[in-house]
Amino acid sequence: MRILFTVFGSRPHIYPLVPLAWAFRTAGHDVRLAGPPLWATEMACTGLPFAQVGGCPAVTPMVRDEVAGAMFTQQPWPADWTAHVGSLTARQWAYLESVGRYLVAAAAAMVDELVAFARRWRPDLVVYDSFSYAGRVVAEVLGVPAVRHLSGPDSAQRLELAQPGPHPLAEYRALFERFGVPVMLDAHAAVDPTPPSMRLVVPERLRQMRYIPYNGPGCTPQGLTTRRKRPRVCVTWGHTNALAAIAGTWPFRVAIDAIAAQGMDCLIAAPTAEVDKLGALPESVRALSAAPLHLVLPYCDGIVHQGGDGTALTAAAAAVPQLVIPASPEADMVGGRIVATGVGIAVRYDTAATVADAVRRLLSDVAYREEAVRLRAEIESQPVPAVVASAVAADLANG
Repeated sequence: MRILFTVFGSRPHIYPLVPLAWAFRTAGHDVRLAGPPLWATEMACTGLPFAQVGGCPAVTPMVRDEVAGAMFTQQPWPADWTAHVGSLTARQWAYLESVGRYLVAAAAAMVDELVAFARRWRPDLVVYDSFSYAGRVVAEVLGVPAVRHLSGPDSAQRLELAQPGPHPLAEYRALFERFGVPVMLDAHAAVDPTPPSMRLVVPERLRQMRYIPYNGPGCTPQGLTTRRKRPRVCVTWGHTNALAAIAGTWPFRVAIDAIAAQGMDCLIAAPTAEVDKLGALPESVRALSAAPLHLVLPYCDGIVHQGGDGTALTAAAAAVPQLVIPASPEADMVGGRIVATGVGIAVRYDTAATVADAVRRLLSDVAYREEAVRLRAEIESQPVPAVVASAVAADLANG
């Protein structure tokens, strides 16, 4: 078969597709990854054949910054809000609609070239990142099955829907109408690497898949594999937070100081430019500017992070206790799942003492480590990508 994987752009939405794409490729299928030129380097680093299609969303930097600003200035949302969207306020729905329209703009910027490429290449199946709406359009235009690929608990959101109810945004409908095809919300199947105990919303036609960590190319930093003399904690604040200056790094600087003050080693996984903003660091702190998390966390005793899907699942796969310092509604939800599964703590930043106390509790209470080991076992019990690829191929063969 020919299988087209589509992404709307950004590392957290490219990386989760890689294990299933490679599973199809090693099973003998012809695979293409397609996304905006801005992310060509990241797509090339996956080792998969790829096509550059479209461009960046047709929105001004001011609009983009307004969306990011709204994301990181929300008051805390209920940790289970994705399962109870009917209870959201008008202001909360307005925020979700602004994000949904941004994602639709990203789809509009690439859909014409994506359809043109797909018409030439003629895929038998389209697998699309859950926020890559252009992929769903392409499948409908070509009349082939579509598989929605989630990247974690956050990606279960249906941001293409208008408030409140099952009707899509007008801009989403327009993506399909420009090609004269029916507007589609559902896919033929949904692949979800989220372990069941972390999932709030169960997608329709679910294909559960084991989460296989992939956070980009790289190697294990020198010295990490040697036996450590004291606890080691990783601190990271993710790609999205790094792009939105309004999110700030100060809560993570507080966490770094708290880790050092308790006689622990600290690893910072962040771009050099972000680390430089932190100022002078204690001697027990080491910055890792380019090391993928999946090559770092197996050698850590804890992690402090922003609440991203990929970060949380990578830590879970490594059985590492987690402290989440969320600054957005999406991160509130991910932090809530970390708390619900017992593998960590979530605290909104208010004072340095709050963060320092959370760091101390995370590393001193063995229950977090025990639950992290349990969650890793749950992840490892799920079907591997090769099994999922085989099952999807069989479904297509059987009609």
